[in-house]
Parts: sequence; structure tokens; C-alpha cells
Amino acid sequence: MHKLVFWIAALLLLETGCVISPRRTVGSGSGGGSNSEFSLSASPSSQVVTAGASATFTVTVQPVNGFTGTVTLSASAANSSVVASLDNTTIIGGSGSANLTVQTTSTTPAGAVTITITASDTSNNVSQNATVTATVQGATTAGALVPIMDASSPAGCVTGPAASGIQRVSMPSTPGSSGFTATFDATPSSAGIDAAFGLLSAAPGTNATLTGLIHFNAAGAIEVRDGNTFAASNTRYAAGDAYHFRLVGNLPAATYSVFITPSGGTEMPLGTNLQVPPNLRGITALNGWGMLTNSPEGAVLGVCQFSLQ
Repeated sequence: MHKLVFWIAALLLLETGCVISPRRTVGSGSGGGSNSEFSLSASPSSQVVTAGASATFTVTVQPVNGFTGTVTLSASAANSSVVASLDNTTIIGGSGSANLTVQTTSTTPAGAVTITITASDTSNNVSQNATVTATVQGATTAGALVPIMDASSPAGCVTGPAASGIQRVSMPSTPGSSGFTATFDATPSSAGIDAAFGLLSAAPGTNATLTGLIHFNAAGAIEVRDGNTFAASNTRYAAGDAYHFRLVGNLPAATYSVFITPSGGTEMPLGTNLQVPPNLRGITALNGWGMLTNSPEGAVLGVCQFSLQ
């Protein structure tokens, strides 16, 4: 009797030609996910951006189990006054990356905006999502002091944990002919941290890159960059101590100076009339600032109360 039922069911399936092929949607979140075809990720997971400016994220597709197919990328923002666009929407061969630009307007409301990236492999009927966050702060006027706020950290502070990639704060500025002055406090969480603070700049038509200028090295010293290299320094730092920095840049002369005030101490020079790195020479505008913490695991560099004038 069971065999008869089986054969009747098989005949009916052949007669109707029915095939069940559901669409699969897998993985979501800021860290991306993975499936049997590919994995999707985006970094950094969040950035601070001034209203009217843009922020750039990196979207990465990696193959899983030898996948070599084609993946189509798209992006959308939860706020209608924010535009999310990708410079590459087709990943061929199972692996590749794209730059995600999140553009705000001067009227974009302050607050966190979620951007969703979708990766689709249509031939296998698979799609996957990842999300990033742009925290928008109010627009500022040229030459004004610019306090930076990050909703995920203490007021006026941005943190850069190890292995989290470059933490960017977009803040377009056109310094005057006499240059600019930036002030901020930086606190290393570890005595052996490897972390750098720098400025974001971009040539026309390119994405802003981070140029490290101040380096907390693993040997416990604070170095400043002179041209292509970091100059040796006898200035030591301690875990958990806050250091106040004053960075004075002269873009026309392609030089800058850095001064430091240890907690409870007096200001002293770290380096004066230093040569700016080659990629900062000749620029007339800054795109913001950022930091990168490389090691050790669990270490964090915190930057607070940044201002530029």
C-alpha cells in the first residue's frame, strides 16, 4: 500500500512539473554574515559626519567554499535626505570590494542614520544584507570651532578600538591662507598601544585618505611625522592618561608643528616646522580627521573635544 502511494505521488509530480525553489535571504548586521556562496561585510561599522558632508565606507565580498560567481551590490539609507551610492555595483569572480559614499545635505537632521547594503547572487537566488551607521551632527560655518560628537561614546569623544579599521570623522574645512589650528585630547588605553591620529584629505575626484601625523608607538613613546617618517621622540605616555594636543598647520608652506600638554603639566613642543607628508602638500582643504588603532587586542585610542579653526 505504501509503495502504491509513493508511485502515485511521483506520477503526479511528473504530470504537473512542480518545482519548489524558495529564495534565500541570509545574514544581516554591521559585521555582515556568510552563506555557502559568499560573505558580505562593511567597515567601519559607524562614522560621524557633519551635515552637508559625506562619509566613505568599504564594502567587501569574499568567496566561501570556492564561490566564483557574480554578486550585485546596492545600498539605501533610512533617511530620505541621505544618499547612499556605490562606486562598484558588480563583483565578478566571487571576491572584491566597493566604496560606499554616504552623502548628507546641510538640512539633514542630526542623529544616527542606518544604511543597508544588499548583495545578491541572482543565479543562485541568494541575497545578503549588512548595515552601517552614519551619525549626523549639525552643520558648521567656515572658521568656527567644531566640536565633534559621537552618540556611541562619551560626549565630545570618538573611540578607535584595535582591529576596527580607520575611524573617520568627516568635517570639510578650507583653512585660511595662514593655515589652521586643531586642538584635541587623546587617551591611550594601553601602555603598549600602536595607534595613530591624522587628517583626512583627498585629491579631486578621489576618496579621503587618512594621513597619520601623531603616533603612540608600542615602545611607549609619542612620535610625530616629519615628511615620510615618524621622528624619534623621548616623550613617553602612560595608559589611561589624557594628553592635550595643539596642531598648527601651514598648508601654503607645507609645514606643521605639534605641541603637547600632559595631564597636570605644561605645554611643550613635540615637533616644530615639520614637513607635511607628500600627499598633504598642495592641498587647499581638509575632509576631516581620523585615527587607526592596530594593536594590541582590546586596546582603544580615545579622541575627545576636537576643534578646528
